[in-house]
Amino acid sequence: MSRRFACALCLLLLCAGAAADSSEFKKAVAAERKGDYQRAHYTFSMLAGQGDPKAQHALGRLYEHGRGVQGNAQTAMQWYRRAADQGHADSEYRLAVAYAYGVGGYPQDNREAVIWLKLAAEHGHGKARKMLARAYEHGGLGLQPDPKQARYWQRQKKSKKNE
Repeated sequence: MSRRFACALCLLLLCAGAAADSSEFKKAVAAERKGDYQRAHYTFSMLAGQGDPKAQHALGRLYEHGRGVQGNAQTAMQWYRRAADQGHADSEYRLAVAYAYGVGGYPQDNREAVIWLKLAAEHGHGKARKMLARAYEHGGLGLQPDPKQARYWQRQKKSKKNE
């Protein structure tokens, strides 16, 4: 078997696996919307275990809201952290909020909150951009008031709405 053929075959198998995972994720989302939380939990768990950040976030959501599982903020935050470590913007935002308010087993820590908030904002999360703009405007989250930064994040928030 030629090296080129072997590479093409590997790429094809990887793409097929990703497509299957995407299909399974969509089925799990549909199950969640229908209230079939056990099926959603099973599929999200399988995909999350394979490292899928969207499934990790979805699993965190199930634990946060107690859908199909006993609500557990710490477990939710663990799944959000796994997804955030892979750049999932909403998970980054949820970690920022957890640090800002000291929830889910996370201590209140403004420095960590700002780090995660900036990551989420840089990844396009609108609420994170708004929260940063307000923090810079009013000096929240341990930040010094900075009108220039406040305007920057305010513009980012507005530009996102127009995209």
